[in-house]
Amino acid sequence: VFKLGCYPDKLKGSVADPAADPQNNSSLNNSLSKSLKNEKNKDLSTILDESHLTSNSDKPHNLVKNFHNNSTGDTSLNISKTDLDKFNQTKHSKITLNQTQKLETSVSSSLKANNALLLPPKEATNEGLAKIENERKKCALGKGYSLMDWIRFSKATLDLAGNKGILRPITVEELSKHDKEDDCWMAIFGKVYNVTPYMKYHPGGVDELMKGAGKNATDLFIQVHQWVNVQSMLEKCLLGSLDSLSPPVNSAKLELKPKMEVEAKKNTFEIPVLDSYQSNQSCNIVLYTKCKNLQSDCLIIDKSNDPLNSNFLILFIYIPSGIYKYCLELPAPVKENYDVKFSKEGKIEIILFKLEQIHWWQMCPKLKFSAEKIEESKIGINFRECILKSRDNLTHDTSLYKFDLPNTSRMRVPIGLHIFLRLPKNRELAKPYTVVSESLLHENDQLESQICLIIKHYTDGELTSDLNKIPIGSKVEISNYSGSFNFDVLSNCCNLYLICAGSGFTPMIRIIKRCLTMDNIEMIKIIFFNKTEQDIIYHQDLEKLGQQFPKLKICNILSDEKEHWKGKRGRINDELLGELINKSSNNPYFCICGPNKFTETAKE
Repeated sequence: VFKLGCYPDKLKGSVADPAADPQNNSSLNNSLSKSLKNEKNKDLSTILDESHLTSNSDKPHNLVKNFHNNSTGDTSLNISKTDLDKFNQTKHSKITLNQTQKLETSVSSSLKANNALLLPPKEATNEGLAKIENERKKCALGKGYSLMDWIRFSKATLDLAGNKGILRPITVEELSKHDKEDDCWMAIFGKVYNVTPYMKYHPGGVDELMKGAGKNATDLFIQVHQWVNVQSMLEKCLLGSLDSLSPPVNSAKLELKPKMEVEAKKNTFEIPVLDSYQSNQSCNIVLYTKCKNLQSDCLIIDKSNDPLNSNFLILFIYIPSGIYKYCLELPAPVKENYDVKFSKEGKIEIILFKLEQIHWWQMCPKLKFSAEKIEESKIGINFRECILKSRDNLTHDTSLYKFDLPNTSRMRVPIGLHIFLRLPKNRELAKPYTVVSESLLHENDQLESQICLIIKHYTDGELTSDLNKIPIGSKVEISNYSGSFNFDVLSNCCNLYLICAGSGFTPMIRIIKRCLTMDNIEMIKIIFFNKTEQDIIYHQDLEKLGQQFPKLKICNILSDEKEHWKGKRGRINDELLGELINKSSNNPYFCICGPNKFTETAKE
């Protein structure tokens, strides 16, 4: 079992995508000249108000201001009276040529050139500023490089990160290459920032900031600045998320043994990276699978049925390297509906819609989640409660069952795969059933929100006898899908033979519907074995489909029918199959399903 991203209860510093909430960032679209013009006549109180600083009446002598970055209110920024006096002395001074050039510098397409332009002038002095002595190591900042200067500078500059607002995953190797003063990247709480333009504004000085250059500096940040709202302070410097776990660096220069480092990389290499960003209205969960051309049936979404943990979201991803399970703890409730997007590059994006339009990071700085690689089970994995919607008779002993998935679940079962079904009163008894289409003729399937099964009833059946008696609206439990059939094998097939007996026809239903629309398949021949004519599932629908599609050939073979039957008779044998299968067929493919003895004979 591989574990990834298990966060402690109190972590600080998660970052939201600044481009995700245009309402909060509308001021960034103002022109630079307009921004400079507005700054000239602002007094100190106006600037403090714009920076969300509120006065604390309990400490009038120290003029302490509180900078609220989350609901706990534990983040504060202390501004001494000396600093305020100095600020008031210079608030009406003219903007120097150097400052104007710095703010008006256009962002270069080259990241290093961009960083060089954003670096403050080296001739800045330390005159007129007092050192603040406390537990943390601080240094005197140059004139024009205070916190307020950084707030104004970051608001006026549209692309401090140098990435034109495009966020992307960044590997540990790429991060390590940016460890210079004029090209400095840093990872904090799984987010990577270009801190180059922030260098001269850092209260601890350039040397302290360089300790985390090119590294995962989360531990170092927590030890020194755990109360600082890093996502607000550096939101314009955000480059993207850290692509994989990198060992954090603390002030004691933590050293990992080579064996531990190798194990960490080995355990996390296969697990797709999970990232998230949000706006006031929604939260986007992104999974980077590195698998191209993903289908929508590779993802299963469930919400916890536990009333005590109703905000848990469970994700399953089925990709060639395995099955991966993610459990995410959401800080607040979300709506039942959500959107899912798949990219050709292997990115999956799940968009959750919030009930309340607030930023979750105020309650929880980072989404807590765990991830693991799981093994398939012979009796199914991750059962969910479903409701029996309808039960329609197809033959004298076979019915079509329709089950509704929970409103908060999404599961589209791939063609040819099965689920396990069980009743709540007997969870130890679970039976596999292939998922079918709602109809053989019509395209009205709701495959993401509904499960359709064709089930044959047996009078002495432990499960089917009870299933046939339960009333509509009853609850059953259905697992994730399982199976080894891969529909892609039919992409090179020209002649398809479907050999089945009785309820073994059920896996063929969706194969037939899909293959009728495929240009590469020239012929589909169904060789269907039953006892009597009344046992033939979808008998009339198959005949209608054969008339509509000339390439569909249907051959029903009965073993116990009366004399009126004019078709073929008998049981499966070499001679009979030899008559029905063209040995010179171009690129043939055979699908076989039925009782064990039938299947073995057909294979031979």
